[in-house]
Amino acid sequence: MSELSRFRMNPGDPLTILGAGRSGIAAARLARFLGHPVRLVDEGHELSGELRDSLNRLGVAIELDFPITPEWVGSLPFVIVSPGLPPMRWAGEEAPLFRKNVIGELEWAAMQTGLPMIVVGGTNGKSTTSALLAHLLESVGERPFLGGNFGIPLSEMVLESMESGASRYTSCVIEISSFQAETLGFLFPRVNLLLNVTPDHLDRYPSFEAYRAAKWNAFRTQSPETWAILNGDPGSGILPVPDLSCRVAFFRLDPERSSGSGPGLVMSRNGSLATLEGVPGCPQVSWYTGDFALEGHGNRQNLAAALLGAALFILDRGRALSGTESAFEKALASFRGLPHRMERVGEWKGVRFINDSKATNVDSTRLALRGFREGPPSVHLILGGRDKGAPYHPLREEIVRSVKSIVALGEAKDRIQGELGDLVPFQCVQSLEEGVERALNLAVPGDCILLSPACSSYDMFHGYEERGSVFRKIVERVIANRTEM
Repeated sequence: MSELSRFRMNPGDPLTILGAGRSGIAAARLARFLGHPVRLVDEGHELSGELRDSLNRLGVAIELDFPITPEWVGSLPFVIVSPGLPPMRWAGEEAPLFRKNVIGELEWAAMQTGLPMIVVGGTNGKSTTSALLAHLLESVGERPFLGGNFGIPLSEMVLESMESGASRYTSCVIEISSFQAETLGFLFPRVNLLLNVTPDHLDRYPSFEAYRAAKWNAFRTQSPETWAILNGDPGSGILPVPDLSCRVAFFRLDPERSSGSGPGLVMSRNGSLATLEGVPGCPQVSWYTGDFALEGHGNRQNLAAALLGAALFILDRGRALSGTESAFEKALASFRGLPHRMERVGEWKGVRFINDSKATNVDSTRLALRGFREGPPSVHLILGGRDKGAPYHPLREEIVRSVKSIVALGEAKDRIQGELGDLVPFQCVQSLEEGVERALNLAVPGDCILLSPACSSYDMFHGYEERGSVFRKIVERVIANRTEM
């Protein structure tokens, strides 16, 4: 069965949805609107009484303590699987091949809308790049929906449009995770970005190669007239690039070291100018980027990727890039980024506090530190949380260049100390508040206390958002207490 013909449902066909999180609930609501009998199944998720009553009124059958097995899933005619459910649970494999009866929520929702899409994938930077892309497109008159893995599930937007009879959007900027890409067979973005592929989620995937394969899976349905946008930095983990059926463009921060040839975007050495080069039928265009406020090398890569993605999407829409200079430059200057991503949350006597709680893997922390290379070491780094299986030694070079001390906490602290504890003064602590106090005791004016954990948060918090919010409150309290002393 081809990808185009699989999962062709008729009105009234029964549909089972695995996972009662936000994406599963959104898919259930959309499926009921389309006239399908819906069974929402989860192995232990809890729903509020109000939400359960709302779904029951729609006719959704809910089973929240149901044992999901591969044999049972294989017996069903049509299944939508939520990305948070590991494939071993529903497929019996860690890296499954396609199942003709199984589809992901993102893919299924994409089948219900004709809006042109930009898809943003990668290990790090997806959310910031997606938000910046939408911000750039808005500056030139597009009305983009922003969601997917980040924020609102696509099913919610599709249902809203169907209920109102018209969409308030002209396009979609979709963040996609490797979990969502695992089952893809129907997704046709006009522009598809891959920012980087570095070790992550090795607690879910059997190998780094399996994780890489999931990332590249998002490109398998692209057609020759569409674009793949790739990171030209040799350290991005993009290489080797598999055979792709679409056009390819690279964004490059260091052209002398970058891989790939042909069309793309090049950043000037000082980071203040981005130039589009080599795109067929388009003259060379440059944008001033010196007013972009976000810190860190990773955010410079996000900036380059978003500019190239927005430019190629505009060209794909049949519009010229002339006149975008002023609009894009104003948009870059006004973009303030997202919470928990290199977010400055306070300053005390010349010491800055930066919340990078979203850095839940080693490479994200590496990119954060790379932004502090200029000048002598000035960073007091707070690391730790729940280990995700990747080694920490790739941080050693950046620690030597930029870090004055390390504080480690959480389940991973002993392993981190074993791999990094010989480089700079190192302390293990029991809480985030203790870590902030210890780091501040060592800091002098001009230094930075950086929470960039390189780990997930689930040993001590309910997510990176909670961890970052707690860090912000601790910083506010510590500054207030020391000011009163």
